[in-house]
Amino acid sequence: MTLLGRARSVLSSGGVRGLVSSGLAFLHHHPLVVRALARGRLAYYRTIGPYDALADPFALISVDPNEITMANRSIDKYLSTGAVRGGEWDRRTNPYDESIKHRSVEQRYVDGKEWTETDVYEKLCRRIDEEGEADGCFSRTDLERRYERIDRLYESIRDDGYDPTKRYEGTDSRIASSLDQVCVSVGRDGELVFCGGGNHRLSIAKVLELDSIPVRVVVRHDRWQRRRDRIARGEETETSPHPDLRDVCSR
Repeated sequence: MTLLGRARSVLSSGGVRGLVSSGLAFLHHHPLVVRALARGRLAYYRTIGPYDALADPFALISVDPNEITMANRSIDKYLSTGAVRGGEWDRRTNPYDESIKHRSVEQRYVDGKEWTETDVYEKLCRRIDEEGEADGCFSRTDLERRYERIDRLYESIRDDGYDPTKRYEGTDSRIASSLDQVCVSVGRDGELVFCGGGNHRLSIAKVLELDSIPVRVVVRHDRWQRRRDRIARGEETETSPHPDLRDVCSR
């Protein structure tokens, strides 16, 4: 769909409010914007930062989905790409499996409920009624189409495996970004903290008990990055490399 066609579609579905929301989301998620910011951040770190083992901010690493147990959704999964941060952000987390979206995926694919019977459905319906939009859906019809796409996604992963190269139109119909992957950040001790993107894919992978999935690392804690540096310099060794240490252990 062309940009003009997408704008017309959103305008007819969500009105002016939807068009404005879509425009902001398009700019915020646009790969050119995100990549430019991340490359600038990387250049800054390499010029004046103390880090030796900076990772490609757009590389995917393979992780066990069941190792992703906590979430911090305050991290911007796009505009924070490639950041190294200290502080307590990796401690301000909530259990991922208690999230309403994960519970609803379990209700749908484990308990066999219809989407309309899940916890998340009524919540999104209320948001649409009260705010005019929820996760890129501007009507209940949009919501129904969204869950039809998720059912197809589930069937695809179940039957053919998880393939990050497959074109996937995000559940948020306002955007279609090549950076739309399951996103994690890495805490000070190597904790994999979910930070948005691919909620349903991650939950489906957990439900299907997949051994591994590809994820994009958004932020690394300063302490973790310094550990990467020590390993890269040969000052520390790893006998069983963490997924985010494999690149530096192989140097």
